[in-house]
Amino acid sequence: MAVDSNLISLKRTSAFLSMYRTGRWAHGPSLSLGVLKNAEGTTRIGLRTRRGLKGAVERNRLKRQLRAIVHQRDIGLRVGLDVVIVAHPSALPADTNRLRTELLSLCKRLNVLS
Repeated sequence: MAVDSNLISLKRTSAFLSMYRTGRWAHGPSLSLGVLKNAEGTTRIGLRTRRGLKGAVERNRLKRQLRAIVHQRDIGLRVGLDVVIVAHPSALPADTNRLRTELLSLCKRLNVLS
């Protein structure tokens, strides 16, 4: 698995809040994707899971799956974006290929692929 070195974790609460206020969103059955341009010249990724996904083990497993999908070279997000991926309670149990397909579909809808 090739890792894209331009990706940084989005961790600040203020960045998430600005995404929710002014970002563009696309929603699917298992995932929602929010995108906002940033001025840093890097792509920052934030992952969220809802509390409706019962159990920390399941939530963390889903976040690890999403992180692995995003860091693979075939996703190819444009540079200079803040991206938030939100997993819905219906996402468990999650098949990695289904999540990858849905994420690519959401990325195409928002025109964020390079």
